[in-house]
Amino acid sequence: MGKRTDQLRQILGVLGRPNAFSFYTIFLMWVVCTLFYYFGEVVGFANWEALRWQFFQSVHDVHRLIFLAPIIYAAYVFGIKATVIITIISMMTFLPRALFISPYPDPLVRMLVFIVIAGIMGYLTAIARKEFKRRNYLEALLTGERDTLLGILERMQDGVLIIGPDYKIRYMNASIRREFGEGVGSYCYQLLQGLDAPCGQSCQLPIVLSGKIQRWEYHLPDGRTYEVLASPYRDTDGAVCQLTTFRNISERKGTAVNPEDAAG
Repeated sequence: MGKRTDQLRQILGVLGRPNAFSFYTIFLMWVVCTLFYYFGEVVGFANWEALRWQFFQSVHDVHRLIFLAPIIYAAYVFGIKATVIITIISMMTFLPRALFISPYPDPLVRMLVFIVIAGIMGYLTAIARKEFKRRNYLEALLTGERDTLLGILERMQDGVLIIGPDYKIRYMNASIRREFGEGVGSYCYQLLQGLDAPCGQSCQLPIVLSGKIQRWEYHLPDGRTYEVLASPYRDTDGAVCQLTTFRNISERKGTAVNPEDAAG
């Protein structure tokens, strides 16, 4: 008695889950497909002469195609296991006609060929859906990690730049914006040095992108001096970029400059 109660609770638990609607949908689709598949027999049993259409008395190869709907739907919503289950149920639905009703040649072979094809289609759908969900999860995870990182960087007192391999600035935190002004999307050598081309041999970007961490002092024409630490950083699009921190050491060097005056 206790075992049956536990089984009943498990069944009710499944039916009460958020995806229960999809389960009911698959069941309803199967019922409709089955009635359509055996509609000729239903008409004959009920003596509905007006509905004795030749289509329902012909070879049922076309009629089986509608069972692709619950199979593909089960694959899309529930995955491979549900695909296998609904494919087996569909095969069991076809067996009575193939074994006892169909007057046409090779009904069992035609049924099995359809089952194999439908199962493969359902399997491929389930695999594609699983891969799509995995990619969405990874993208959401990467986006969340990036947002967390940028939130930390935004609260840092040191200036932070993320520079892409094309020398374009991808991110500036609040501190560096106060020092240099807004420059996301512009080239780093334009914003920092006022140049029209990369800095040449003094540029550390190629070295950092190769995987090395670089540290140096950055002297600007206006007299400001920064202690710079640059390290490789892989952005969400997969590109290896340079994550650079700027610490203003002008006071230590005796060359203090008002950031607002320098930015203006």
